[in-house]
Amino acid sequence: MAQTHSTEPLVYRPMSLPPRRKVGLDAPLRWLREGRRYLDRARGVSLLYGGVFAVAGIIITLLGLNQPQFILTFWSGFLLVGPLLAIGLFRIAQLVDRGESLRLMTCVGLLRKNLGAVALFTLLLSLIMVAWIRFSTLAAALYVGNLAGANGFLGVLATPEGLGFLAVLFGVGAIFAVLLFALTAWSLPMVLDGRTDFGTAIVTSVRATFEQPLAMLAWGATVAVLTILGMLTFFTGFAVIFPLLGYASWAAYKDIFGHA
Repeated sequence: MAQTHSTEPLVYRPMSLPPRRKVGLDAPLRWLREGRRYLDRARGVSLLYGGVFAVAGIIITLLGLNQPQFILTFWSGFLLVGPLLAIGLFRIAQLVDRGESLRLMTCVGLLRKNLGAVALFTLLLSLIMVAWIRFSTLAAALYVGNLAGANGFLGVLATPEGLGFLAVLFGVGAIFAVLLFALTAWSLPMVLDGRTDFGTAIVTSVRATFEQPLAMLAWGATVAVLTILGMLTFFTGFAVIFPLLGYASWAAYKDIFGHA
């Protein structure tokens, strides 16, 4: 006797993304004010956190003085992992919102709880950083060669080859920055807040970025200006700028997505 096997048809279920709010062009200033509020309420641990970031940047710069054409590469590559390093600041902001005490073990526990997502984000940022470092070092070698000494490097930057190097570096760097911003601007705080999984958070972050490009451009420009200011202070300014931007990013996340 013949047997028939019935199979249920495959049904495509679209990804359900968290709801998002529209924000105005003045939102970045509001987020910075909120970031300052977090900084004031957790000043000690925030300055310590930012100080570690600043010291790491200074060390990287000092190590690159013998090959100054690569300092911009090292700086930008180091800053690419900034969103991942801000995880601890997001947790501090969470504790401030809840009125809980700031304890190191609480932050460590958060990392253990989200170890899988953190590992995926680390892999993603590492791949982007490796691609950027490979490109920028190749551009430096092609345009300015293996120069030694800061004076020689600064002199080359004034030549047509040096200006071409800067144009290529900043032009392609802008593409990397937009890509990184879209992927991580809102996905990291979303995962750490327990809103959704890694894949959904990435897609939601990209959608939220391109749904309101002017507001996101304004926020991205704000981050870029403050980052450049931190670099001009030989990274010392990042002791304050880094926690301020981390807390402002958390405030922006709450404003756009609400708070679970």
